[in-house]
Amino acid sequence: MKTPVPDHAPGARIPAPAAHKLLAWSDFEIVLVVAQVGQLSRAAEALAMSHVTLLRKLASIETRLKARLFDRARGHYTPTAAGDELITAARSMAPLARQAEMKVIGQDLRPSGPVRITAAGVLVGHAMPPVLRQFATSFPEVTLELLATRDLVSLTRREADVAFRISDRVPDWLVGRQLALLDFKIYGLRHDGLKPKLQTHQALARQKRWIAFESDARELKFDRWLLDHVPDSSVSLRVDSFEHALAMLRADLGIALLPAFLENSCPELQPLSAAIPELRTPLWVITHKELSQTMRIKVVMQAIGPALAHAVKVPAGKSQGLTAHG
Repeated sequence: MKTPVPDHAPGARIPAPAAHKLLAWSDFEIVLVVAQVGQLSRAAEALAMSHVTLLRKLASIETRLKARLFDRARGHYTPTAAGDELITAARSMAPLARQAEMKVIGQDLRPSGPVRITAAGVLVGHAMPPVLRQFATSFPEVTLELLATRDLVSLTRREADVAFRISDRVPDWLVGRQLALLDFKIYGLRHDGLKPKLQTHQALARQKRWIAFESDARELKFDRWLLDHVPDSSVSLRVDSFEHALAMLRADLGIALLPAFLENSCPELQPLSAAIPELRTPLWVITHKELSQTMRIKVVMQAIGPALAHAVKVPAGKSQGLTAHG
């Protein structure tokens, strides 16, 4: 009978088992964003990485944990029980991570002075307040001047230093980056006990209770879409902004086209349509080239930008919606 040969010579050092590589915050963030968006392509856009890179990173996380985090079906990612554990942890970590980032940005050169910001009124009223409160705590010496308008305020003429703009494109002579992609739906006022089926926008256009924009407004794509798809005979009220359309809808005066991120802060909104593909629009943060390296401008863009991108995300269950019926 042969004597078993030891794997290692007597006296040799036996290598220690490989240490388990702990997850980084970026790994938790990947799992959280994929869960919120539900689709890998859209999650890659939100995380500013390629589809292939995100697929590789997600596979690496699951390999390290030896657990499947998502069930994949028809391109949609649904968290497993293991995935839910990580998502719960990520949600508790996210505010702390963002707060820490905001505190250390520009810590060596404390920024100070005024920064004039322009943004759409609907962003100012519903997505920016908690973001600006956090910014003010971290950078008390920066004074923000906030201009809420639906108009494309000119950065070239120095009407503003930084703009958060909802637009398909921005001028080449400005610098900045895309923060998020915003979806738009048709909404009505939610009534207890009623949950209407989603309809196509063509069917909804026939309803005689639309809150639309001014009939001569054509500057923005949303103006043009309403003029092209909702006949005058269906319009019962005209306003000059999403913010005012929301106020009129809350008074139960009709239905309106609104950005989907309002679902986060306005539970009284009842989606009547799925997101309208042709209205999906980027949210940008932009500034003048000559101001882009100024410390107070840099901290505004680097701190407020990502926090605002997070504020306008719509949870996957809300953003996907159901199949619309004609």
